[in-house]
Amino acid sequence: YTDPSTSCTNTDTLLAIVLAPPVIDAGSDVSVCEDTTSVTMLGSPVGGLWSGNGINGSTGLYAVSNVGNYTFTYTYGTGTCLVTDQVTLTVNALPVVGAGSDVSYCVDAGLQTLVGSPLGGVWSGTGITNVSSGLYDPQSAGVGVDTVVYSYVDGNSCENSDTVLITVNGLPTPSAGLDTNLCNQLISVTLSGSPANGTWSGSGITLGGVYTPNGVGTTSLVYNYTDPSTSCTNTDTLLAIVLAPPVID
Repeated sequence: YTDPSTSCTNTDTLLAIVLAPPVIDAGSDVSVCEDTTSVTMLGSPVGGLWSGNGINGSTGLYAVSNVGNYTFTYTYGTGTCLVTDQVTLTVNALPVVGAGSDVSYCVDAGLQTLVGSPLGGVWSGTGITNVSSGLYDPQSAGVGVDTVVYSYVDGNSCENSDTVLITVNGLPTPSAGLDTNLCNQLISVTLSGSPANGTWSGSGITLGGVYTPNGVGTTSLVYNYTDPSTSCTNTDTLLAIVLAPPVID
């Protein structure tokens, strides 16, 4: 500095100490599913502050809400040594999963194949005999209502599930009546099974359950009944024992 009144000059020195800024890291990008409750972002070194879309500035805690991409900024240091880094949080939607409509089977229906969507999920629940192919066995499940679950994991590792109610109906218990002895004469008898409105089958049976003997021997006459409320069918058998009539004179 030169004093203008005396033209005398003097100096003073200031040291500018230039430091490398701190190396910080907001972490790797994060991907979660929308059913995740919260995520805690971890910055390095510790002690910095977070900002962006409602994140807790001091703890890095973020309450997951909506699907989308969110950018958070981590700030560390002061003054000209204040530095920042960013990280992206991706919130992925859960897959849309369908287990199909509720269904009912008769207990003797045999193995059934359940189809869920998207393909490639797994099944669980009473009566499921193959979790990947969706085979369901009403016989092993037993009469009643079963809740079966279809679960699917998508390419983002997000999982969702859907349920289907399966009703297993028991078979009706028809009765063809007691075995009967008849003589081998062209005399027709009308058979009566219960419950009513079933159908008869067998040698010598005509419409309406009318049986006419036609030869000595034992004939199996089958009464078939379908329960109108469940469409399940069962049968019972009556033995018609046809004897030769007595020889009289």
